Amino acid sequence: MARTQRRGPRALPFVVVVFLALAASARGSLDHLLPVINKLQDVMSVMPERSTAIELPQIVVVGSQSSGKSSVLESVVGRDFLPRGSGIVTRAPLILQLQHMTEATAKAAKCTEYGEFLHCPQKRFTDFSKIRNEIEEETQRIVGVGKKQAISHTPIRLRITSTKVPNLTLVDLPGMTKVPVGDQPKNIEVQIRDLVLQYVANPSSIILAVTPANSDLATSESLQLAKAVDPKGDRTVGVLTKIDLMDKGTNAKEMLAGKVVPLKLGYIGVVNRSQKDIVDLKNIESAREAEDAFFSGHHSYSNLAAKGLVGTRYLANRLNAILVHHIKSRLPALKARVSSMAEKSGKELASLGEAPSEDQDDKRKLLISIITQYVDNFCTTIDGGRHFTSSFSELRGGAKISHTFNQLYPQHLASIDPYSNIKALEIYTTIRNTKGARSSLYGSIPQDAFEMLVKKLIKQLREPSSWCVDQISEELRIISEQCEPVDLGRFDSLRSRFRTVVAELLQRCYKDAKRMMESLIAHELAYINTAHPDFADVGEVMAASFSKNDPPAPAAPITRPRPPPPGQEAGGEAVGVTADALNLNIGGVGGWFGGKEGKAGGKAPPTAAPRPGTQPVQMAQPAPGGSDSGR
Repeated sequence: MARTQRRGPRALPFVVVVFLALAASARGSLDHLLPVINKLQDVMSVMPERSTAIELPQIVVVGSQSSGKSSVLESVVGRDFLPRGSGIVTRAPLILQLQHMTEATAKAAKCTEYGEFLHCPQKRFTDFSKIRNEIEEETQRIVGVGKKQAISHTPIRLRITSTKVPNLTLVDLPGMTKVPVGDQPKNIEVQIRDLVLQYVANPSSIILAVTPANSDLATSESLQLAKAVDPKGDRTVGVLTKIDLMDKGTNAKEMLAGKVVPLKLGYIGVVNRSQKDIVDLKNIESAREAEDAFFSGHHSYSNLAAKGLVGTRYLANRLNAILVHHIKSRLPALKARVSSMAEKSGKELASLGEAPSEDQDDKRKLLISIITQYVDNFCTTIDGGRHFTSSFSELRGGAKISHTFNQLYPQHLASIDPYSNIKALEIYTTIRNTKGARSSLYGSIPQDAFEMLVKKLIKQLREPSSWCVDQISEELRIISEQCEPVDLGRFDSLRSRFRTVVAELLQRCYKDAKRMMESLIAHELAYINTAHPDFADVGEVMAASFSKNDPPAPAAPITRPRPPPPGQEAGGEAVGVTADALNLNIGGVGGWFGGKEGKAGGKAPPTAAPRPGTQPVQMAQPAPGGSDSGR
């Protein structure tokens, strides 16, 4: 029972705290604004159904593979902590929260920097190599074992607290690529693009477009993607990496000035560590000193370096200022949204009532009470003891089940037209096929032909019977949802489990009912009891069939030589014998089934008139005394 509590309202106190912090920040300084935003992001992460309800400001790092994204982030942090390798190394979004810690706080905590993951909040990482290992392991857990090149939308949240970092929130995304390599999916480009668009499309986010300076800026993938969601360039910051690797005689002055691809927030040039520096374990501080020396000693960038407008330090401070300003501009709308959510969640929390007792016996009693109430509601609904809000306009519950079974189902059965699937010609053909070459007396009908035709009619009962089972099953499903007790709504997990169990039970009963229906029809098809009283008037039914349907054209006359009269040679005129006379046509059968007179012991059916040019075959009369000599 303890696990069945709603997840959403439990984060309500945190939302209220964050809302109060936002209000305090709006009234005073913005020094603590970014930590508050970070806390709000953590709160939203535990409420997946509401994670998209608030669009929080953050900086999204976008770039192609090998553009230097990871080196830029590590330079800002001042530590090596990101996984490295060939191919796609970043396969899940990494939300990096940088939180500045004062010297006094660090002295009291006896720690100047550490990292924390949201998926293991009780553990602090002071060794940044272990942070790298944890990122790799968590990525593998998210993506799945054996899927080395798969992409996941589930983010990894890391907070780094240090005396050397500014307050920032950065999102590191997989590097964009064009051609699948190795075991990468064929649609890897589309997967990564969709993931990047999910973050950069947020109007509250700042886009950090990373582009190598030794490539064509006009064809930069990161800038093209940023332009698609930010056509005016109001929230895009350009970062030019690998400036030190440009060809001799070229420089990035025009690109840094925004003359090639203009951006309102401008461009910032940085120099990252080379692969050799990384292999040689060159620390970030030494890399920053080498970066400052490069910009100061280069004639094209010395003026910018003197003003402090290039380099990793300027990038970190600039991003902090841009993000704080952006948050300040979005703060009124953010406050209104958080306030609305807090009010809505407060009402929802109040509707849930008091939390259940932690005592196991009390939990068991509450569970039994909920189940008992549910069973009572279900039974009384079937018996008609409960009323529905729509009961004035339509039948519900047991009334609808009774109406379906006692009125609608018989109407469906009565609407079956037996003549729609069995025509007179089909009856006639079936009788002749079962007789074969044999003849029969007037009034007789082959048992096989009769059973074949009746079984075809029995099969027509399957469709309305199946419809009846479906209708009643659907009504029982509706009843099962409407009978849930009010207390059940307090526990999401319990209600979900409750519905699953009831649905499985109804489905099992539905299958049993279907099997029973099919079994009953199979029983009727297995044996036709013609001795049953219902078959006493079968002749009337057959006669109605023949009168309802036009009889088929009579069969072609069967000719055979006329027997010569006594004393005369054979070779007389041919005599036509019609199917009527042979009792093979539909008229003969219909006459026998036409009524009481046509049954055995009644009057013989009238002899059909011979066709022109033919004479019916006359049956020889038996000789007096019962002799068979006349046959």
